[in-house]
Amino acid sequence: MEWLLNTTKQMKHKWEEVGVNVCDRTVRNRLKEMGFQYRKAKRKPALTPKHKRTRLQWAKERQSWTVDDWMKVVFSDENYY
Repeated sequence: MEWLLNTTKQMKHKWEEVGVNVCDRTVRNRLKEMGFQYRKAKRKPALTPKHKRTRLQWAKERQSWTVDDWMKVVFSDENYY
């Protein structure tokens, strides 16, 4: 499903590599017919200097942690929909 992350132009190029000549619009139309929808990625604000300092401090405080220390940490990712 790696192809789901490709842009229309990248998909067009892949088709052309195997000898199929299509235009960008055709690729978009076929994807739409298959139920896919265009979604523009949300812009996230850049890190402020304060964020950078806080992250650096956090990392320095844990610089000497062992693998066992890290095994006790639960990481979670934040997703925005």
